[in-house]
Amino acid sequence: MNHLDPDFKTLTFRQRELVLRSLYLLTRHSDLERPSGLTQLALIHAIGSSLLGIEMQLDDAHIDESSLESLQGEIRDVPVSIRQRLFQLFTLVELVLDPLPPKATATLRFAAAVLNVEDKFIQIARDYSQGAYAIAASDLHRKGYLGNPALVRKGGEMMRCNKSLLDPFEENNDDPQLLAQWQGLEHCSAGTLGREIWEYYMGRGFVFTGQQGSVNPTIAQHDWIHLLADYSTTIEGELEVFSFIGSAIPDVNGFSFLVAIVSLFETGRLESWGGGVLNADCGHLEIPGMPERLADAIRRGRICNRDVMYGIDYFDYKDLPIDEVRELMNIPVKDKKLDSPGVWHPEGITSYQREHGNPKFQPAFN
Repeated sequence: MNHLDPDFKTLTFRQRELVLRSLYLLTRHSDLERPSGLTQLALIHAIGSSLLGIEMQLDDAHIDESSLESLQGEIRDVPVSIRQRLFQLFTLVELVLDPLPPKATATLRFAAAVLNVEDKFIQIARDYSQGAYAIAASDLHRKGYLGNPALVRKGGEMMRCNKSLLDPFEENNDDPQLLAQWQGLEHCSAGTLGREIWEYYMGRGFVFTGQQGSVNPTIAQHDWIHLLADYSTTIEGELEVFSFIGSAIPDVNGFSFLVAIVSLFETGRLESWGGGVLNADCGHLEIPGMPERLADAIRRGRICNRDVMYGIDYFDYKDLPIDEVRELMNIPVKDKKLDSPGVWHPEGITSYQREHGNPKFQPAFN
């Protein structure tokens, strides 16, 4: 089934087709003998069917050098917010290449000129192409969603931290009041968001935030999305959940989450992230079906269209049935054709989490 990202519903079929053909133009940088070249091709195909509403057969997706020039004339009256979202597709498609050729940066700059947008993530792509991974990591933190100190402070309030956060990934300290709120979720009724996340933590052996040994509150915040969007806690599920988060955030800087997660779990250009909670593990977009799952996560995030990281106090929803919260947050179901194990699916938990969690609260084996 073809889907259409809500950002692109105002675009004509001709405009969307030119965007897709222009994305296929980027494959001239890749080597289809390399896994990342095949991954790039599969991702473009998934973007076409999941976001642009076009199912283009690969035989028809030939490289057309005139596509970008034609797109420039067709797209000039499109609102800048939509052009910015379109350009992020170009950046994402280039970032999966490993190695990332220097000429990819020039193509991104040309695409930005065609779409008449300014985008800070081109510099990160340039850093990657030059092997300057440490500089890219610094730029990603500084220029991305989490690089805004005022937003980080606001996020701390939404997460009910009892101190002002200065760094989103700072080391967690004891916060007895916050810990009591998390542990108190045990007493929420069955089927509510609060009870579900308590069982999720217990079943996976996760330490509740607010005490030493737990993840910092920023990373704990994304666990609510694992439940609400129904993404597993495997690496593939992390690719999905952070793609959803980065796409749901209305601010285009939310795209930094997609850059980070692809850099961790596909190319390994980012050694670690989240204060060391997430560490590089390459090649997961090469798994069959993963490009489609990532594209679907982007689609679902754009339909949600709200800051699900620092814009919601989830404790306000703890006593509501989880399906009601999904409806309130406008989170659509996954594409039913996808093989995307959810939180309570037998394959939605890692063997390590099974070993360290309480079996009573784990997905049952088939």
